[in-house]
Formats: sequence, structure tokens, C-alpha cells
Amino acid sequence: MEGPAAHPPGKPHNQFLDLIRTVAIIRVLAWHTYGFAWLSYLVASMPAMFFVAGSLMAHSLERASAYHVLVARFRRLLIPLWAFALVVVPGMALHSALKVELGRPMRWEQLPWWIFPAWDPQGSDWGVTFWAVLWYMRCLTWLILLSPILLWLFRRISIAVIGIPLGFAVFFELRARAGHPVPWQFEDLAVFSIFWLLGFAYNAGLIGRISTRVRAAGTLVFAAAAAAWVTTQDVPGMVVNASYPAHLLVGLAWLGLALTFEVPLRDLATRPAPARFVAWVNDRVFTIYLWHAAGLFVMYELLWAEPRPDWLRDISAFPIVLAVTFACMLAFGWIEDFAARRELHIVPRAGPVRSGTPGRGLGRFAVPAVAGVGVVTVLAGFLVTELRPVAELRAEQRAVPPSGVGIALRAASAVVSEQAPSPDVLPAPNEPATVTTADLQAALDRWRTENGLAGTAVAIAMGNGSNWEGVSGNDAGTGQQLPADYVYPTASVTKTFTVALILQLVEEGKVDLDAPVSRYVPGIAHDSDYTVRELIQHRSGLMATDGIGPADALIAATRTGLAFEPGTGFLYSSPGYYMLGLVVEKVTGVSYTVALHERLLDPLGLSGTAMDEEISPASDSTHPQSNAALRSSSGVLRSSSSTGPGKAAFEYHGLLWSSAGLYSTVRDIAAWGLKLYDSTDVVSESTRDQMTNFLGPEFQYAGLGTYPFCPCWKDGGRIYGERWGHYGRSGVMEYEPAGQISLAVYTSGTDIDERLIVAYDALSNTLRDMVRGRTIIP
Repeated sequence: MEGPAAHPPGKPHNQFLDLIRTVAIIRVLAWHTYGFAWLSYLVASMPAMFFVAGSLMAHSLERASAYHVLVARFRRLLIPLWAFALVVVPGMALHSALKVELGRPMRWEQLPWWIFPAWDPQGSDWGVTFWAVLWYMRCLTWLILLSPILLWLFRRISIAVIGIPLGFAVFFELRARAGHPVPWQFEDLAVFSIFWLLGFAYNAGLIGRISTRVRAAGTLVFAAAAAAWVTTQDVPGMVVNASYPAHLLVGLAWLGLALTFEVPLRDLATRPAPARFVAWVNDRVFTIYLWHAAGLFVMYELLWAEPRPDWLRDISAFPIVLAVTFACMLAFGWIEDFAARRELHIVPRAGPVRSGTPGRGLGRFAVPAVAGVGVVTVLAGFLVTELRPVAELRAEQRAVPPSGVGIALRAASAVVSEQAPSPDVLPAPNEPATVTTADLQAALDRWRTENGLAGTAVAIAMGNGSNWEGVSGNDAGTGQQLPADYVYPTASVTKTFTVALILQLVEEGKVDLDAPVSRYVPGIAHDSDYTVRELIQHRSGLMATDGIGPADALIAATRTGLAFEPGTGFLYSSPGYYMLGLVVEKVTGVSYTVALHERLLDPLGLSGTAMDEEISPASDSTHPQSNAALRSSSGVLRSSSSTGPGKAAFEYHGLLWSSAGLYSTVRDIAAWGLKLYDSTDVVSESTRDQMTNFLGPEFQYAGLGTYPFCPCWKDGGRIYGERWGHYGRSGVMEYEPAGQISLAVYTSGTDIDERLIVAYDALSNTLRDMVRGRTIIP
């Protein structure tokens, strides 16, 4: 990025390019402030900025040697970056040293890229708001270095040189679609090189030879192609920046539109008021781009660190970002003058700026120095706020959830014999091969009464297509009759969905069960010490929590040592399943809730099932990223300025998330059990076999998100169960393979305990004996 271009006598200043860059930088600020998907379609800012920079670079290379141009460009690029780093890097280092936080601390191996951005300068996850925008520095560095070669090629084969980056863009896209990893930095270079070279063509006058009518026709073609792409291809979140082909086509459409109206736009830019504003922005465009990150940071702290009404956030966000960016511009803008060897000045100028010795005007440093101290003080104040200690979890919050207690009780009472029990007896040919719903309802009513329960809901789904749902009694909270489609918190049955998502990713080759979790979610909760499989089986050693949201739980788990060496013990851990939720999001690129719907709920027709945040959303996000490290709940950096860091940052407006945040009906849960354990609709047969390969009693017989319900036996050293499933706080999901029977039970107003385990087993035995091998009829 450069300031206003200096042109030799006889060649007038190009206000059209300055206007394009002004619009682009304002759009960058708006996008980073709100992150709304529709904003990504409103002016393609980065293509425009690379187009302008390419045109100015070609112009400079025409006037001076490549050596002198590169030295001048990097002087103007690096000095402001170093000043930015002098504030940001110590802040991240101090935060990392004084506070245990989610995400990676300051990464000192990244320091060379802050000195020369041959790769993306990065830091701590806490400071991502500041460094995520610096991908532009890396891409600009590469293009500046390549410019002498590109211009040499351009002079020989003209506009056809665009075929080189276009070919790479197509190649990278095909590789990515085939499942091969492609560094997004290379995709950035390919796509934005096209606009850089279009800038070369503009500077050479080639675009000026194209008639307005042809420019307009080209704009319509690119707009139609962009519309076709985003409506027929997978564009994550419908965000243009999340798809390189979409970004290219939308960028070409907007650039074509601007070039179609080049003459009236240039006339607009020369009028007194617009001309002053455009010149004012371009005088400090590099400072605005770098330091608007401070505006985003302050905006987040003011509007999102504490609960605020949505309307207040929406109307206040952009003014806060603009105000802080303006303050930073006054404080640090003169560094652009110093780097460009211009006369130093505090307030941006609308007129020409004289070249001069950087030392001139040192007496004027008082105002920027004071402003700089003020900005740093504000940031330090927010840093101190961030350093407030996290409240310790209460004893009851550190407890194992009731579902874990239920699994422990069942494991303690399990008896594993050395031989399989007698096979279940199916109805004899002369017996009726049916059972009525009235019989099942009567059995349910008797069971509820005998066990003194307020109300219960039960569902059966069978491999022969039969199914039944029954309710008995009242809701313990309201006293009202339980409806047939009662939606209840499934609690830890949620874990079976989380494991299914992980196992699907394993089958797709995207997750390795035996890889350290740090491969997917680096830097939090001791994640380099245990594997994905150990998380699933509660063998990671992560602490237990009950009723604590993912952000607070993972902060506590990060600050608390592991209970044992991973793989050597068992501790039922909700934070462990929050980590699995993060793995799902990092690998799929969508939120856990979206992944759940796209991969499981919608394809399986589980329409009565949803996350707690969909049923009764909280006003603020409890997601680990939005609460601690990535500051994304404000919309800041929901996607990045490019598609690079444009991996979505996520929100979650519920409580128990990927561990226990799912609500459903017994009908859906029974259907889920059948789909999970009796079909290949969720995972393959070989994966299901791994799910029910149970460990020994020292690990509470854990499978992969599945536990055996005895009678149990050994065969060839492997443990088998008559049925298997998972407990929730107030219910159970289980499956019997012999009869292909899936059963879901919910009891109102209860927490799982030893008495309920016995009662659930009795109900299960009764109902399974009634339906095994039979068809359920009205």
C-alpha cells in the first residue's frame, strides 16, 4: 500500500485510482467491524487495492531502476509495520506472560515476519485482532518482489501474462476440491496477482483502449458468473471472501463497473469536497489500514466484553472504530511521512506534500507524542482489564455430571462372564407376532407408578420399521401433562452426536483418532498431551466440570493440571467434549451447530432435535473463541480481510454445547440410536465396530462414545454387551443388536442415580421382551 502517487510534470495525478482506494479502505473498515455476509458483496475491497497498488508499482518501475523502487517501497512498507509492532508485540507478550488464556500465547518464532513479512506476521491468539489483517503485508511483499519479473513478462507478452496466475488459481482450486491441502497464502498470491497485473495493464493504457460498451459488457459477464458461482457452488456462509473463485469473479465485476464509469468517477474525485476527502484518506491510507485493528479491539472491549443490547452494538460499533482509528492516525500517521521522506505533518493534508528531510518539524512531535501516549494508555487499560483473574470454579462446578456418575455406577456393578448368555428367544411360529400400543402404554404406566415418578416419555424404534412413543404422567416443573412430542434436554446423550461427527471426519481422512489434539486445536487445555481417541474415551486427564459453559470450563482446564497421564486413567470430562467440539469446527470450517444440522440432523430427518442456543439463545456468546481468544462475537474477523485467516470464528449462545447442549424428543433419540448403531447412514460398519470395542473396568468399559449395558461377556479377549448406549442427566438412549431395538427414555424432574439405573433396566427389559421380533400395531 502506498500514499498518493507522485507523477512527473506533464502527467497529471490520477484521482480515479485514489478514489478507488478510498472506497476500498472504507469498505475494509466496515467489513471488519460487522462481518455481515452481505457486506462481502458490496465492493470487492482487496481486489481494488491490489489493482491500484499494481498500477502505481508499474508506474514507478517505468521511472526508476528496480533496485531503487524496491528499496523505496519496502522503506514505506516496513517502517510503519515496525512502529505498529513496537506497540502490539509487547502487549501480546505481556498478556501471555501474566495470564493463562485460551489459545496459543505469543509465538516468538513469528518475530522475524514482523521484521520482514515474507510470511504472515502472527502473535498470540488473544491479539489476533491486531495481526489477522497483516496477511496483506505478506501478500504485498511477495508481489513487490515479483514485480520486476512480472513487468518484464508483461512487456513481452502483454495481458496474456495474466494466464499464469489464473492457471495457478485454477490448479489450486482443483487441488483443494480433491481434498489436498493447499496453503491459502499461495491461493492469495494467485488471485491477487491477477488484479496486480490488471493494474499493470491500466498503467500501460491497455484498458483505456477498450470502449465503454465493452467494459460494461465484461462487467455484466463477470457479475453473472459470480452470481452463478455463489448459487451453485459451496461458498461457506455465503461469504465471498471464503471462496477464491467467488472473490475473483466478484472482484472483476466491481473493478469492471468502476472502469466502465471511470470518467464520471474521476470527475467526482476532482470536485473540491470529494477531492479533499480522497486526498486526506490517501495521505494516511497505510496508517488507517494498520491501526484500524486498534479500533476493532477497543470496540470489542466496549461493546462485547459485557452484555449490551444488539441495537446499541450495531449503531455504536463503526463510530467507535472510526474514532479510535482517527486517534491512531494522529498519533502514528507521521511515521508514513518519515518512511516516505516527506515533510512531517500531524493532520492529513489534502494538498501536495513537499519532499524534505525527515527531521523537519520535530517541534511538532508534541501533539502526536501525546496522542500516541493516549492510545497506548487506552490499550494498556484494556490489557489490565483482560488480566483480571478468572474466578475459580466452585466445588460443585468441578463435579462429574450425573450422566458420568451413572456410567460409573453401572461400570462398578457390571459383571463380565467368560461366555455369552443364551440367545434371546423370538416368538414361536404359533405365537402372535404383534404387540399393541395399548399393551406398551399399560406397561409404561405401571412402571412409572411403581417407581414414583412424576412423568416419563419413552420411544422405541426397531429395525423392522415398527416404532412407538408413549408418555405417562406430568411435567415435574409445571404439573402439566407431558405432551407426546415433549422436547427435553438430552444432556450427555449429546456426546454420541459429537463422537459421530468426529468419526465421520475420521472416515473422510480429515481427523486421526490417535493424533494429538493440538494438530487441530493448538494451544489450550494441555492439548499436545492427549489424543482425539483419549478425549472421546475420557482418558485425557482433563478436569471434570458440571453445568459450566465451554469458555469458562476450558479456561479452568487450561489453568488446571491433568489428573493423570493421558491414557492411564478415566475421568468423565465435559471440557474434553468441548475440545472435541472445537475439533469439529476447526476441521469443518463451520460452527458445531451448523455441522450438526448439515451432517446429522437434517439428512436423518431428526426435525425435533436442536441445540439449546436454537431453542432459547443467550444474549452473549459462551464460545471459547468469542469469550477469550479470538474476540469474534462482535463480528470482528468473522472472516478475515482475505480468505486466509478467513476461517470462520464462531459463536455459541448456549451453555453445555458439544458435551450436553442438545434438546430432542424421545422419538428422535430412539430413531438416532437406530441410525447410529443399525445402519450405515451415519458411519460405516467397521467404524461402528470400533465404537463398541469396549475397554476394561479401569476405563469404565468405555467404547467410542458408547458404553455397554450388561449382561456382558468376553469372546476372544473382547468385551461384548447385551446392549449399549449412553446416559443423560434424566434419561437414557440404548440399543439392543439382537432384536434391532433402539430405546429412549426421559424421566421428568430426576437426576440419574443407582435407583434410576435399576428402574431403567427394568423398563428396558419389559419393553424389549414385549416387542422383540414383533410388529407394533395400534
